[in-house]
Amino acid sequence: KTATAKDADTLSALQLVDEAMARGIRFLPIDLYKSGSFEFIPENGKIRMPFSALPGLGETAARNIVAARDDGGDFFSIEELQSRAGIGKGVVAILKDAGVLKGLSETNQISLF
Repeated sequence: KTATAKDADTLSALQLVDEAMARGIRFLPIDLYKSGSFEFIPENGKIRMPFSALPGLGETAARNIVAARDDGGDFFSIEELQSRAGIGKGVVAILKDAGVLKGLSETNQISLF
């Protein structure tokens, strides 16, 4: 009785995922170079999750990340991702927590040591 509208939406999504997994459908994690903004993309018999599946990551940020990736190719650093996609530190924190930015350096600076 105390569930919010967001809680009800989350429950519906979790029920769908539970049903899909019961039928043998597997989900792939969000990938900086393969995920769509909102689209669940089939990949090798599995489904790649979209950026919008991350709690707290809004529509604009999801669209901007994909547009920046499609327009300019690979990102050399988190700093470059922020600049090209126009995303803030909050979105970067969400992406880091989800493991999306693993292996990407913080800045464009190169250490010679």
